[in-house]
Amino acid sequence: MENMVNLYQILQCPACLAGLTESLKCTGCGKQFAREKDVNIMTDPRLSGKEWKWDESLFSEEKMKAMMERYKSYFNEETVKAQALWWAAMENEINGFSGLVGDLASGLGGMFGRLMRSGSDFTPVATDVDPNVLSWTSQKMKAGQKKKFFAVATDGKHLAFKTGTFNVVTSYAGLGNIPDTKLILAEIYRVLRKGGRLVVMQTFVDVDSSSHKLARGMNVERALIKPFLLADLAEAGFKNIGVDVASSAIWAENPMDGLPAAGDMQYFAIVKAEK
Repeated sequence: MENMVNLYQILQCPACLAGLTESLKCTGCGKQFAREKDVNIMTDPRLSGKEWKWDESLFSEEKMKAMMERYKSYFNEETVKAQALWWAAMENEINGFSGLVGDLASGLGGMFGRLMRSGSDFTPVATDVDPNVLSWTSQKMKAGQKKKFFAVATDGKHLAFKTGTFNVVTSYAGLGNIPDTKLILAEIYRVLRKGGRLVVMQTFVDVDSSSHKLARGMNVERALIKPFLLADLAEAGFKNIGVDVASSAIWAENPMDGLPAAGDMQYFAIVKAEK
């Protein structure tokens, strides 16, 4: 049964790729990984020392709520309605999940909260490169939730999971927030089981738009331009690749978000592919 899985049995050292002992010590290079506040910290500074981290001063319910309310206050009505349709499409996908489900770049738990509230029988695994935001999110998820889950701090470009671990890998716009899309897709492909599925929420912008130029400067254009992402998925080895566009909306000026550019059309999609 998936619920009987021992976490250390599916983890590996992100540096030398060897397995771990129950105490999270690498059986290859001997590196000792840590477990703090229910988060298994599986990042290696040699690989992920320069990754972006959250401001720890924000980690209170009041501050987080205020920040999210401010962010959403810039949404126009068109975007609010479009995102509601997007989430409805994703929740329909979640209803069909089973086995072990990895959530890439869990952040504040937008996707992970829905995984935890789902009545479907699967074990969610929250991941983020920042152990602090992951700790905050996992503590929040424990309140009033009965579903068993794991929390693993890991770099999306160097996932600390053994090959063939997950039945499903999902994410809420995570592909567009991590530079080097090809490397991420290769890692996702590796950690999926044969027949396993990638099912992610992803936004797209138009080719040669202002948003496209911004995305190129941030090294995330391969995720935000639909034909580029489809090509990269195929190159990674995925099959049965599909994109369901749930909705679209013109993006309003938002000083809290660098992408997309104000006035550009944004497409809210569910991207699916199979190993």
